[in-house]
Amino acid sequence: LFLFLIALRQRQLDDEGLDQKKFFMDFLESEPGASTIDKIDAMITKKANRLIVNINDLRDFDSSNDPDKQWVEKFSKEAYASLPYWEMALEEVVEKRSPPGLLKVIEQQKSGYHIGIEGPMGLYHVTPRGLGSSSLNCLVTVDGIVTKLAIVRPKLLSSVHYCGATETWQTKQYRDEMSPLVDNKTLPTINILPTKDRDGNLLRMEYGLSSYTDHQTIVLQEMPETAPVGQLPRHVPVVLEDDLVDSVKPGDRVQITGVYLPYTEKTSGDEGIKFQTTLVANNVTQIGLRTRCPELTDEDIVNIKKLAHEKRNDKTFLSYMATGIAPTLYGLNRPKQSVLLMLLGGQERVDGVTRRRGDINILIVGDPSVGKSQLLRFVMNIAPLSIHTTGKGATGVGLTAAVTMDPDSGEKTLLPGAMVLGDRGIVCIDEFDKMGNDDRVMMHEAMEQGSVTIAKAGVHASLNSRCSVLAVANPVYGEWEPVLRGKNIGLPESLVSRFDLIFVATDDGRDPEHNKQISKFVLNNHLTAPVTAMQDKSLHEAETEESQIPRTSKQTTTFGNKRIVSSEFLRKYIQYAKKNITPRVSQEAKTTIVDEYVFLREQHKNEVRITARVLEGMIRLATAHAKLRLSEVVEQIDAEIACTLLKSSFPLNEMDEEQLSGRRTKKRKNRGDDDDAFDFTSDEDETDGHARLPPGGATRSFLSKRQRKDKAPAEHKKPTTTAKKERGETPPADEEDESQPTEKQNAVKQAIGKMLPAAVPEIDVAELQAALNDSETGVAGGVMDDELATVLQQMDAEGVVMYVQNDSKVYNCMEG
Repeated sequence: LFLFLIALRQRQLDDEGLDQKKFFMDFLESEPGASTIDKIDAMITKKANRLIVNINDLRDFDSSNDPDKQWVEKFSKEAYASLPYWEMALEEVVEKRSPPGLLKVIEQQKSGYHIGIEGPMGLYHVTPRGLGSSSLNCLVTVDGIVTKLAIVRPKLLSSVHYCGATETWQTKQYRDEMSPLVDNKTLPTINILPTKDRDGNLLRMEYGLSSYTDHQTIVLQEMPETAPVGQLPRHVPVVLEDDLVDSVKPGDRVQITGVYLPYTEKTSGDEGIKFQTTLVANNVTQIGLRTRCPELTDEDIVNIKKLAHEKRNDKTFLSYMATGIAPTLYGLNRPKQSVLLMLLGGQERVDGVTRRRGDINILIVGDPSVGKSQLLRFVMNIAPLSIHTTGKGATGVGLTAAVTMDPDSGEKTLLPGAMVLGDRGIVCIDEFDKMGNDDRVMMHEAMEQGSVTIAKAGVHASLNSRCSVLAVANPVYGEWEPVLRGKNIGLPESLVSRFDLIFVATDDGRDPEHNKQISKFVLNNHLTAPVTAMQDKSLHEAETEESQIPRTSKQTTTFGNKRIVSSEFLRKYIQYAKKNITPRVSQEAKTTIVDEYVFLREQHKNEVRITARVLEGMIRLATAHAKLRLSEVVEQIDAEIACTLLKSSFPLNEMDEEQLSGRRTKKRKNRGDDDDAFDFTSDEDETDGHARLPPGGATRSFLSKRQRKDKAPAEHKKPTTTAKKERGETPPADEEDESQPTEKQNAVKQAIGKMLPAAVPEIDVAELQAALNDSETGVAGGVMDDELATVLQQMDAEGVVMYVQNDSKVYNCMEG
């Protein structure tokens, strides 16, 4: 009876295997399998040995063939028992469809033909955290990031042995617990090489006649953005064999389809048998940044193109879009605009072996509590791929890569760091000043060349690290000391030069009105912010729940008492611009950038080093602004915006302020005015007003209109063209009439006068510019930063307003 049951079981396995083979053959001959036949022909032409089958085609054929059997559902739960028979059918089809000349090539395929699966897996599409006991022996698709990569080793499939005493040949097959279990003849074998035959004669192994296959193990880890808050990312070991080896590298974001199998291994000592699980892959797909990219609807694309068309030649377009960058932070206008361009990125150029990076690097140095870390947090939430690390908790190898020894196998493995994991994304580094000098040196190659070279422990490898770096740091002595200038940063020049833009943010709290505005802004954020109940969910889980159904994003949203660009629309705009726009530099932009670069080198040759990296940074910024306008050509307006941002960054803004302060001091001394009302270089003002963002002149004393007239006698003023005419003097023909503003400046003055009645004591420059650029109540054509500054300086000289550039404030001085 026992032998009869064994024979019956063997017969059932054979019958079921034949049915599985027949099912796949019928599928290839059906209409849903027509595309698969084309893939087989392409596979034969390329002399490959792996066929990728879409599971949707199998479902279509299964439902039309025999709805009762449900072969695909059974295949999903017992894939390892079905794949061997499907591969047998594939081998027969390949032999029939192959040209006669390729039959020898087919015979040389010792590892046979393989089938990989692609397509939607439904509930079996999980992350490493979703793999459980219910997934064992099932076909699953797992998304993750490769964090560990072992070297490729040969795996013995069959060995050939020769007996010299009997002059006979023997062959032995080798199967482990991860080999397909077809029937009781394919059980795992005792994987020990035989040295003697049954009669005790010695055997000699013929290595050249034995068959092998490539074998590699990797570790697939849960993506950082999908990990729940407060928990470590989970990981799963993956086995790659044959043509799948070396298809990934550390830092790759991949989607792996395979069978989740259990196995046991015997450990040394008293631990006994150890139960393990692994994923045996049959298909590997690179997914890049698709996991965090929002899905654009047709209406979204229409809205994006419409906005870009309306603002195409508007110089305030960057300021308008930057309102959606970290709206909860007060000020920091220039850094926000620069961060927006960093998210868009420049255009990467590869000429042979030379690579010109398109990634924009930004460094923000500032006092504590100015919102640096909050800006990092916002970039992490809006960027498709972002890696966050801290200077104190990150080492040099933790940022780049490391070679370690696997304790289980004893093999050398490659572990990627933050900059490798953030390839094609953004690396946010907080507390950059706390990082050691030796660790910072490791970043030099990664920031400029976009790669990390490892040459240690007998391993030489190069990994991609094409990422933008957004770093924030505190000054050397905790607070910014103006007299120390560049020594406040405390970073080597070789590293500082790799940042395209450097901004200095200081916390100047001497002005009560300025403190009052900040207090109101912070309180409004707390009072108007919606209460959320998702504290225990990760950002990815919250976004997934909200974006299960694609929907059109609103262009603007209400924040406090003003309208700003919504984060959802901004994220979609950045995605569309990066994917579809590849600008090229026009001749006009080229001339503007070259002239500006030459001027800066000549002007600051004795003060600041203007290197070729500054020139490349200008090109990257101009290209990013062209992407913002959805323009395929980098025009002059893009070059001008790039130059403006560069001049507003450190140390160029410091040089401009110092030169401006020196000229004003000279004028004050020529007038013989011994009052401090116009002393822009006093110790108190220099310390209080240095390098505030947005950058401007030094702090000015608060005087009324009548006090200014008393403090500045007419004989000490520079005579204008109008004053010369009144005294009967004839001005030179080439002298401009500075007292006569342009038509647009008059229009801007009138608009400001309407916005500043006597009841309004002050207004923020950014709010004033936004109101002037409003399509309904503003000035036609909009107002640029420089144009507004010129008008405010004129009104300041007339005594109508008090323009304090450091605080970015306009105070009302109109009497009554």
